Amino acid sequence: MEYEEDLKKLESNVEKMLNNLDSVQGDKVRLQADIVRLEQDKKELEEQVKRLKEEKQSIHQRVSGLLGSIEKWEKAGAIEVVPASAANALGKGPSQPVQGVLVGD
Repeated sequence: MEYEEDLKKLESNVEKMLNNLDSVQGDKVRLQADIVRLEQDKKELEEQVKRLKEEKQSIHQRVSGLLGSIEKWEKAGAIEVVPASAANALGKGPSQPVQGVLVGD
């Protein structure tokens, strides 16, 4: 038969094509599983970002409250804040430690 060689080539090519198709289908299944896993990871990360933003907001509010309390306390006259340059102009230097104790002027 004169077409025997052509048929063998065709059979070989079809066999290779089917093997490649099996390989591609296996890749597709793996990629779909990766997509599902990555979507779950994305969802978890988005939830984590949301929690961290809420935590950041809560911390910001608490720190702002603390700073507000400190400012209120300072305005109430509970502490007199004198810059170092003003203290030096009045002839008062910085306090010197004595036996591990800080002595004020």
